[in-house]
Amino acid sequence: MPDDELMMITKKGIMIRVPVEGIRVSGRNTQGVKIMNMTTGDLVVDVARVVKEEEADNGEDDGDDEKKAPAKAKAKKK
Repeated sequence: MPDDELMMITKKGIMIRVPVEGIRVSGRNTQGVKIMNMTTGDLVVDVARVVKEEEADNGEDDGDDEKKAPAKAKAKKK
């Protein structure tokens, strides 16, 4: 989705978060798009898609957890 972001982390601990809409689409005959500057010997070890909170929600949670949680009965001590 265009509103999502990509989060990347390298072997040396460098982390970058890039909006997807900021990544240029290139044709088949190109060499690609540079997203992150890398130092010699560094490698990208993980890439994750960051979804906007509204989309991750899907309307399932209205934020009122107390109404949904069952009430716990208090046990009487003898």
